[in-house]
This record gives sequence, C-alpha cells and structure tokens, in this order.
Amino acid sequence: MHAAPTASVPAQQQQFLGQLTGILNDLEPIQKQLLELYQQKSRALKKVDPVRIEQLAAIEEGLTNELQFILLRRQQLLQTAEQQGLPAGSLQELLPALGLGITVSEPLAERIEVVQQRSQKLRHESWVQWIVSQRSFQHYSQILELIAHAGQKTPTYSRGENESGSGGAIFDASA
Repeated sequence: MHAAPTASVPAQQQQFLGQLTGILNDLEPIQKQLLELYQQKSRALKKVDPVRIEQLAAIEEGLTNELQFILLRRQQLLQTAEQQGLPAGSLQELLPALGLGITVSEPLAERIEVVQQRSQKLRHESWVQWIVSQRSFQHYSQILELIAHAGQKTPTYSRGENESGSGGAIFDASA
C-alpha cells in the first residue's frame, strides 16, 4: 500500500525516506482520530453536554500530545535535511530533492497532500469550536453578571461607588 525504501536508493536518502514515511504513517491515523473527535465534540457542543465535552477534551489532549511529538520529529527531519544542504521548508519541498524517482516519490507526494488537506480541516474545525466555546463563555459570564447585579448592568466607568444606570451627560437627555 505505501512505498517502502528500496535497495537502489543511497543510504542517506533511504534514511530520509524512512523517517518521512514513518512520520506520515504515524500522522495519518492521529489526524483521522482528531477529525472524528472534533465531529463528536461538535455534536456535544450542540447538545450542551458538558460531561461528554470534558471526556472528549481529555482524549483531545492525549491526541494533541502525540501530534506534537510527530511534529517534533518532522522538525528534526527538516533540520537534518537543511544541514545536508537540502530544501527544508516542508516535507513537500524535501521529497523531490531526495531524487527517489517517480515510482517512490509520487505516492508519498500524494500522501503529503492528503495530510496537508486534513490538517487544514483540523485547523478550521478547531478554530470554529474555539469561537463557539469563547462566545458561549462570554454569554454565560454576561448572564452571571446580570444575575449577580439583579438585572442591572454595572457601569463601565465608575468612581468605585454603586452608581445609577443613567447614560451620562452625553447620552442622558435630562442633563
């Protein structure tokens, strides 16, 4: 299914190929698990299920830690490639510089493209969920504030005293 290092590839290139393939092999299942987790988390957010959200957050933390370890390995591979004088801006830049031939590099290039697309989906979904969570928190805070102050908004600027809810001289028509 996935391309394996071949005997005709020089040792340094074979080492890079092995590391690159290992990174992709480890990254793909974690990305898939995170996408599934984000779908579950989205459903839990819509149902306002705090217990399930907390369970999913714990799983997400573990997957995120694994993802960070893989990204560290990727960074180390790219740094090593850079030290060898190879292009090291991304795995996609590194792959053609290895000179592996089309039969080896084409399937890897396709996998890298799929990983990048999945990464964009993950970024988008995590951003959407962060926005939903932040807005929910703000709404919840505002409701607590209203309850704590008997339905009256606290003044934005005050002298430390409990002032009435009038609008101030600029906005108050009675002034």
